[in-house]
Amino acid sequence: MAPPTPVYKRADIRSQYKEQLNNPEKYQCQLRSLVQHECTFKVSSNHNPPEIICLPFKRVFQRCLVPSVQKKDGKKTKGSKWINIEITDASTNSQIKKDDQRYGKEVQDFMNAEKEFREFMEKEWHATAEAR
Repeated sequence: MAPPTPVYKRADIRSQYKEQLNNPEKYQCQLRSLVQHECTFKVSSNHNPPEIICLPFKRVFQRCLVPSVQKKDGKKTKGSKWINIEITDASTNSQIKKDDQRYGKEVQDFMNAEKEFREFMEKEWHATAEAR
């Protein structure tokens, strides 16, 4: 399991990494991306295994070499380290929309499954609460 990761607003990232984003050559920045999948499952009422529905989500980063100070054997040494600055924005995944021909059906199925799952979990919670 991945460790907890803080979530920053776009303005916070722009402020914190202003120098690297405005001067990428100085920090040897390289554009990188990866695709992750957001998954949910469709609950089946007839006790069949749930159907898993996943949508691709692209994330874009600037990988930059920044100065750093590290402590080793009680001594501070200056060096450099690579950092990843996420620059994903609303346009990065614009192809995944409900009305898009390629993903439209999958997005609608995903949203419906999320709604059904939420309703299922609420019913389960209420049934458990009533049994107590």
